[in-house]
Amino acid sequence: MKFDLHVHTKFSYDSRMTTDELVEAARNAGLSGVAIADHNTFTEHKRDDFFIIPACEFSTDVGHLVVYFIKNPINENLSRDEYGRFYWRDICKAAHDQGALVFYAHPFSPKKDPPDSLYDHLDGIEVFNSRVVHSRIRNANDKALALCKEKNLAFSAGSDAHSPVEVGTSFFECDLPEDSVSEPDFEEKLKSAILGKQGRVFAGATSPFVVLRCKLATYRRERLYWRYFKMQIKYAIAFFTSSFNKKQEGKYIDVYVEE
Repeated sequence: MKFDLHVHTKFSYDSRMTTDELVEAARNAGLSGVAIADHNTFTEHKRDDFFIIPACEFSTDVGHLVVYFIKNPINENLSRDEYGRFYWRDICKAAHDQGALVFYAHPFSPKKDPPDSLYDHLDGIEVFNSRVVHSRIRNANDKALALCKEKNLAFSAGSDAHSPVEVGTSFFECDLPEDSVSEPDFEEKLKSAILGKQGRVFAGATSPFVVLRCKLATYRRERLYWRYFKMQIKYAIAFFTSSFNKKQEGKYIDVYVEE
């Protein structure tokens, strides 16, 4: 079964993708399910016809943390710092109190210097993010993979999709049978597979052209006109660079290989 463990919908400030559009794109990509991790807000997207992992991506003082298998909103009544970020300890505790999992999303994009104690409270690390390929730190995904191995944590992967064309570019694959999704304990089985590192990652890169287009739309909506102007220039360059518009071929990665 294949799961894109990092996607966004219109409930994120920088996406306009509806749940219906997401599900259609996921099906077309051959996915078994997705984790909808909208920014700092938890909205239940439960569907009878497609498996959706309830999740949320929190901006914290150490970067972005994605919480999987949320049962109840965990951002209510939590304090924030002067920049509006949650404190990582609060998020980890609130998540674990309800049996949810906490993963470090794209830890090197941007690079953070978290305390070593953070890793004692994490369940896993996102080792591949389709958008991070085009970040300023070009080897950010490689660094995340190395960090995950060093800390011996579980791993995840996702497209970080903000538009339908990105969905399924990267995903986590495990050996659970397709028909098990209808079983009442399927969520626990999937959680166990993720925590048990029983799977592999398909790593594919989103087209840089798509990333720029999404950022351009966001800056226009947010009325960040100077950023919008600069992004227009990058967008124009991308438009006339044919190789820039293509998806990069993906490959499978076995994170933990038995010697």
